[in-house]
Amino acid sequence: MVELGFPRRIFFREDAGEALKMLLSDRGIDSVLVVTDPVVSSMHWFKDMLESVKSVARVSLYTGVEPEPGFEVADGIASAAREAGARAIIAVGGGSVIDAAKSGLVKLVNPKISLDQVAPFTSIGVEGSGVLLVAVPTTSGSGSDASYGIVLTRRVDGREKVALGSYELIPYASILDPRLPKFMPRRLAIGTGLDVLAHSLEALVSINSNPVSDALSLKAIELVFRHLPRIAGGEGSDDDWAMMHIAATMAGMAFTNSGLGLAHAIAHPLGARLGIHHGTIVATVLPYVIEYNSRSPEALSKYRYVKDFLEKMLGAPERGSLEDHVRALYRGVGHPVRLRDLAGVSEEEYRGLVDEVAESALRDPDIAFNPVVPTVDDIADILRKAY
Repeated sequence: MVELGFPRRIFFREDAGEALKMLLSDRGIDSVLVVTDPVVSSMHWFKDMLESVKSVARVSLYTGVEPEPGFEVADGIASAAREAGARAIIAVGGGSVIDAAKSGLVKLVNPKISLDQVAPFTSIGVEGSGVLLVAVPTTSGSGSDASYGIVLTRRVDGREKVALGSYELIPYASILDPRLPKFMPRRLAIGTGLDVLAHSLEALVSINSNPVSDALSLKAIELVFRHLPRIAGGEGSDDDWAMMHIAATMAGMAFTNSGLGLAHAIAHPLGARLGIHHGTIVATVLPYVIEYNSRSPEALSKYRYVKDFLEKMLGAPERGSLEDHVRALYRGVGHPVRLRDLAGVSEEEYRGLVDEVAESALRDPDIAFNPVVPTVDDIADILRKAY
């Protein structure tokens, strides 16, 4: 049996403020909590968006989401929403903000539940609570606006990212205003864009992949190869930005309905320990995981399909393998192909982390969907090659 879950409504190429006005009016919602971070809350477009929302609803703000939020953010957001009597939580920001808002929604509707209990087959109580979750992504990468997942950081004896998820946490609506990601720094635009590629390729070869997730993954891969190089080169048109924005959401829908895999299982603990952006880490590890997963005939067949598509339909030069195409894309957008080329990653520090990260990756829930079941030694070997 395949069970699929998607946002109920997606607004694409719509002004965020106008889309929110329409949505809130349609649903008769007159009180909202807007969740964001200090950077987004200072943007002029954010203030304009708030004015639009205030024309139809009472607005309260929670602006304290930090990068890679911890578990404690959930109680703060839930408390703010409860005090405001919010009938909708509107998350405006990147993946960290949207994930924080999801965690706050959990604690709002079910204060006694531990976030560690959030799982696909555990009832949370969001459905039927009367509180809507609306996502307005400002980056084109995480796919959290269309996914069931939450990634939070636990700060006990160091830092470790913890992946959770429930179909109840797929946002009711995703509002894709392609003007918003244009405010990202170039490095972030590249890192988030390559996260889209990682989401898509992992969803494509997941053991839970299906015709719907495959279709979404393949189109998202195409859009990344077509449009990210122009954005990275500073030549991105309005259409390039819009296509990358919808690609991120499509990839989010794909992996929500298939699962991810080993690249993300490695990136969660490695990125947390090195303090490096998730998209940057997962992208750098990805070609080495593709090479490892190619020992699966089913995965290899899909990788070859993508390789042939890139060469025959997009006109890419013939290359030996899909991972060669991925590395060529990285060079074209100025992304490192080895972990040693990332700023601040010393060989001594990295070598000391390999065994610990490999053990953590083996416990990550995303690894359950990988087409090849790795051992801890396999993961350690991938980590050494990636350096």
